[in-house]
Amino acid sequence: MRIAIDIKHFKHGSSGIARYLTSIMDCLQEIDNKNEYFLFECRPSTYAVRNPKWRKILIPWKLSGTFWQQVLLPYHLRRNKIDVLWAPEQTCPVLFKKSYCIVTTIHDLVYIHYPHTCQLTTRIVYSILSPMVFKKSDSLVTVSEYIADDVRNTFKKLSLNKKIRAIPNGKPDWRLPSTYSPFDREDFLLFVGNLEPRKNIVNLIKAIIILKQRGLKINLHLAGPQGWKNKKIHEIMNNPEIQKQIIYLGYLSEEELKNEYLICKALVYPSIYEGFGLPVLEALCLDCLVLTSRKTVMEEIAKNAAIYFDPNDPEDIATAIEKIYDKTFDREKFLAVSREGILEEYSWRNTAEKLLDVLTETARCYRDEK
Repeated sequence: MRIAIDIKHFKHGSSGIARYLTSIMDCLQEIDNKNEYFLFECRPSTYAVRNPKWRKILIPWKLSGTFWQQVLLPYHLRRNKIDVLWAPEQTCPVLFKKSYCIVTTIHDLVYIHYPHTCQLTTRIVYSILSPMVFKKSDSLVTVSEYIADDVRNTFKKLSLNKKIRAIPNGKPDWRLPSTYSPFDREDFLLFVGNLEPRKNIVNLIKAIIILKQRGLKINLHLAGPQGWKNKKIHEIMNNPEIQKQIIYLGYLSEEELKNEYLICKALVYPSIYEGFGLPVLEALCLDCLVLTSRKTVMEEIAKNAAIYFDPNDPEDIATAIEKIYDKTFDREKFLAVSREGILEEYSWRNTAEKLLDVLTETARCYRDEK
């Protein structure tokens, strides 16, 4: 079988989808020595190919990646006699009659539910293409059951009669250092993610202000890129009442990020909508308490290994934070009874194996129907 992967997203650097792609492809290179893989890119990437049955194909293009995918990629897929294309970033070729089948990964529907939190170009592209992508794809893969249900409920009118398979992401291959001690943790809270409206940082900082008014002064570290539409975030960060308690770390290397998880009091992840929520797993891997949003995908991912709050209510966020600073709260007991069982469920190797099953089954069904 000749499998193609659209890897144009690597041109955006170390984004969430780029990490998703890298993690799965690394595992596929290890577990699959039978099929041929063709990685199509519009700009040279640094992704390393080690498997002799894998090769990268550069189709140079300096303009829109969407145009590249819709107009140039289909020609090269036919030319290389591809059997199945994996489109890992929510869009796939939709304009031409195809001689190959398509498996598309859907990460979230934020452009529908929270359009004001998206960049304008992202909102326009996904809004226009998504109905066609869902129809053109032979199989859909989501990163959680939460998003699978969301797709079914949101696009009922499309009568999607194809399989929607939820294949969760894996956890990072992180281990606690031999020198680690939970008693070395400091009192600051950590947030990890882009500075953007969907991450709900404004309500988190409002909760910190509420706690200060209650006599509990807590520092907050923000780790992640600048993101977009973050004017309100910066305004509240620079509020004289709270400014000295907020430390913006910016984008961190993996080692720097791991260190933050290892020494913080807890990760607070108040996002109002996610497809998966990888920081939750990252924190649990490093024995870090997690406080996160109720009625979101995080309840599916973390189950009883997290403390939940209403992300729309700064008072409720403050109450959840206050709980872990109470002297009667036993963090070791809380994590011991919940953390290990959760982590065993998430492996990038399992993710890759399940995706390979979907690619193989989709290609077989496509051949049988022709």
